[in-house]
Amino acid sequence: MSAVTAPLRPARAKPVARPRAQLRVVTPPRRRHTLVYLLAVVATVAAGVFGAVTLNALAAGAAVEVRELEAAVVTAERSYAQLVAEVAALEDPERIRTAALEFGMLPAGPGRYVELTRNLPADGAVRGAEVEPRTTDPIKPLLTMER
Repeated sequence: MSAVTAPLRPARAKPVARPRAQLRVVTPPRRRHTLVYLLAVVATVAAGVFGAVTLNALAAGAAVEVRELEAAVVTAERSYAQLVAEVAALEDPERIRTAALEFGMLPAGPGRYVELTRNLPADGAVRGAEVEPRTTDPIKPLLTMER
């Protein structure tokens, strides 16, 4: 067998020594206070649950009050309807006529009216009379004492 030799590799150069940075010993990491975090989370969750239960109880109380108020409204509406019916019965013209006759009142006679015969120039009822020009209030001549 013939031996073939491999080409020789160049020898590695020794690494140049570089100055190392100042190294220090690292202390073990501080223990975390997982118990404190756990207690904070539990307290937060408990406060949230307590708040939700409290709000639910307040809402239930308000619902009971609403039901009571609605019942009061229904009662008041029923009473109002009865009072309106009573007023309508009391306003009946025949009932009023009967009550008036019981008290000795008499039916009204024929209607009367008063006819004013006074004619004033300011009224425009007297023809041919001179009327002062209306420069101010048109009602003032009617209301003054000097006519």
